[in-house]
Amino acid sequence: MKQQEVMIGNFAIARGLIEAGIDLAAAYPGTPSSEILPGIIEFNKREKGKVYAEWSVNERCAIEVAIGAALTGKKAACMMKQVGLNVAFPPFTSLDEIKIRGGLVLVVCDDPGPQSSQTEQDTRLISILMDIPFFDPSSPNEAADMAYYAMNYSFEHKIPVIIRSTHRVSHSREAVPIFPPGTRVVHLKEGVLNIPNDNWNLKGQRLGIVSSGMTYSTTLDVLKEMDLASTIPVYKVSAVMKGKTEGVKHKGMVDFADKVENVLFLEETDAVLELLLGKNKKVLGRKSGHVPSAGELTYNVIRDVIGNVLQSLNIEVKKFIPDLEIENAIKGIDIPQRPPKLCAGCPHRATFYAMKKAYPDAIFPGDIGCYTLGTSLGAVDTCIDMGGGINLASGFYDAYNQDGVSIPIIATIGDSTFFHAGITPLYDAVKKNKRFILIIMDNETTAMTGMQPTPQTGITAQGESNKPILIEELVKSFGVDFLKIVDPYNVPLMTETIKEAYNFLSSGRHKRAPAVIIARRECILSAKGKEKPKFEEIPLEKECIGCRTCIDYFGCPAILFDDEENKVIIDDGLCSKCGVCLYVCPMI
Repeated sequence: MKQQEVMIGNFAIARGLIEAGIDLAAAYPGTPSSEILPGIIEFNKREKGKVYAEWSVNERCAIEVAIGAALTGKKAACMMKQVGLNVAFPPFTSLDEIKIRGGLVLVVCDDPGPQSSQTEQDTRLISILMDIPFFDPSSPNEAADMAYYAMNYSFEHKIPVIIRSTHRVSHSREAVPIFPPGTRVVHLKEGVLNIPNDNWNLKGQRLGIVSSGMTYSTTLDVLKEMDLASTIPVYKVSAVMKGKTEGVKHKGMVDFADKVENVLFLEETDAVLELLLGKNKKVLGRKSGHVPSAGELTYNVIRDVIGNVLQSLNIEVKKFIPDLEIENAIKGIDIPQRPPKLCAGCPHRATFYAMKKAYPDAIFPGDIGCYTLGTSLGAVDTCIDMGGGINLASGFYDAYNQDGVSIPIIATIGDSTFFHAGITPLYDAVKKNKRFILIIMDNETTAMTGMQPTPQTGITAQGESNKPILIEELVKSFGVDFLKIVDPYNVPLMTETIKEAYNFLSSGRHKRAPAVIIARRECILSAKGKEKPKFEEIPLEKECIGCRTCIDYFGCPAILFDDEENKVIIDDGLCSKCGVCLYVCPMI
């Protein structure tokens, strides 16, 4: 019996790469890709291997490090999320021209929905445009197989390849077989039919489905529920390889589509496979309006799409209950709205509150990270990409200054994001003397994506110590005139420091703006157990008069409101006893 281990899809990808004999791995953390590099490090330790693994400062650095290793003949991989590929795009556009001597696998994890990203771009589309082979796993088990196959395929053919996962594959769990390195046997077909194993008589079939990735697995589950698993054939596209086969990019899919009377495309998130098929009147998909034009294809969405298509074709459906009927059945059930919030005790919340308290009418350019959740506190007005908050602040300053208007502009960026994409924008702002306030929210980790170290942490991806690069030293090297480090839990001091910074910029005494404040306190998640809580008890309930100030302007998830009693309640299971809310309550 084969050894098996239950693991998430990202660890399965890591396992497949280790078994394929990977030499180097580089990544920048970003959900849903963050667990792949730790998985490589873990499996490398188990196998007593010699893989070099690093958290690069950004995705461009990661891909270029991997390319460098592949040029020397090594088997290299780099990992990132789909919007991280945007950062890596300059070297990515040259991949089809690079003659590697080893193997190069780029793992990009897409985020249909999106759940934790700005956009839900489809990496498969870029792969086809660049004519780079891509593999699209439909489960963790298949992800391990594809990672193993992809690395060996790249090494054999001396071309880069892409493994495109999605969050449902990356974060679902499955029992994955474990093989000694170099012994996994994979027979990967570009396209396969569902049960009964290519024995379908497709002639006369009213409807066939083309699908890929996790959408394929979900589609099979839906068909089984609707009692259609042996009625509707499904063509699975596992990979699209380089170049053309007999004049057609994906001949098997084209042949399948030609044989059935109507073909429904279920794929995430662009109409990529539809594009490969070309113009065809019998295609039902995103372009025809039969499939939603955006968003994740969840179980319910796929069930409704299939049901509606069958009804439109006058095909009898035995088991189909539209979502509308389900919604009507559960009407009247009170489901409270719970928007995403910063953790109880998060130092960022204190910083945001101080910003709003100091200048409630300021402009607040934000950035990508945990602190994007400052939108719910009214302290993040814009968010476009990593490092974009600083450049937007510069643009806001230029626009208002051009009209002779002075208005507080307070930009925020996290510590990891500052190293990733904030250094160049800050240098540019200092060089041009842009008068705004930049608050670098330093919680001493890359918190949003899983507590990975930053260059300031002084720890490598493999847990070794190295020389930390301090944010304040970088900022000082630019020559800014105003630089202060403040503990955000001290709300009065943070508020006064923000006012001091703005007054300093307004006075004209500065030579080099912006004014920079480093709000430094360790992330509440990593700090737990390291120090005693500041307070044994939070007296918010005793002094409460029902004004809701702490609820409406502070938004801590540990503070609840009892409408019947007209007072707040502290959830002791969530409360970190930081006491920051005591600065917020007007009665204390």
